[in-house]
Amino acid sequence: MKVTKLLAAGSVLALAVMAGSSHLVEASDHDDGEIDLKGRALNLTDHYAFKTGTELSLLMYVNPRSLPQRQYYLSENARYEFHVTKVANRLAASNTAEDFIFRVEAGAATAAGTQPITLTVLSGGTTVVGTHTGVSTSFAGSEGNSALVVNTTTIGTFTGIRYFVGMRSDGFHFDVKRFFQVRDFLAQRFFGGAGGVGNAAPSVYPGPNCEGDAFLGGIVAAGGTPELDGDEVNLWNPRNCAPDFTKNHNITSIAINIPIAALGGTIFDTWSTISVKEVK
Repeated sequence: MKVTKLLAAGSVLALAVMAGSSHLVEASDHDDGEIDLKGRALNLTDHYAFKTGTELSLLMYVNPRSLPQRQYYLSENARYEFHVTKVANRLAASNTAEDFIFRVEAGAATAAGTQPITLTVLSGGTTVVGTHTGVSTSFAGSEGNSALVVNTTTIGTFTGIRYFVGMRSDGFHFDVKRFFQVRDFLAQRFFGGAGGVGNAAPSVYPGPNCEGDAFLGGIVAAGGTPELDGDEVNLWNPRNCAPDFTKNHNITSIAINIPIAALGGTIFDTWSTISVKEVK
């Protein structure tokens, strides 16, 4: 049996395939696309962690590029996990010790468009503190924002822990086309040429930005005319017109609010994983 994990720390993702003690890790990104072994529900796009008063809020986004007006679900065969490690201070080296794991598992979808959700809290990575079964929010409940299901429970010393699973608008913004144009230019300019030390005359330059301003168009030394708009270089598209590849798309959000006092610390490393079993 193999276990496949999709890992996220911040918005940096990785794919790790584990069999016995061997590990294969590959870089990933916000949206890897879909393959036979990893459908949309196993695509972990983002991980967020922040403090909300006396609670630690953790969020995981899956099901990228979900189409409007459509319901998407969590996988019934996966474990969606938040990992929390206590650290001494903000300068402490990162580590993968797991003081707590908050595991979310989903059951079969109902006719109402919800799934039973089981939350399991583990201490030290392996010791089960307790479980609670709640329910996800249907698409209709998420769309209207009036029937959101926030499950509240007490597990061990975690009094009043709250969790939510449901669809939300994707808050990620990324201008894919311009990114690749700029990447190609910078790769040639700084790493191209003989010996890979840079090419002063790259064959690829970014075209005008989405406002029609030419690259370096505001730089006098480059033959341009000052535009006085705060961006004379025009390398990137300005945010008022930059196309967003996630616009009008949704994601499935897994969110949990954890009482900080029950964690026994004040500063934490956090990351998310999705694990699935593969039978050889």
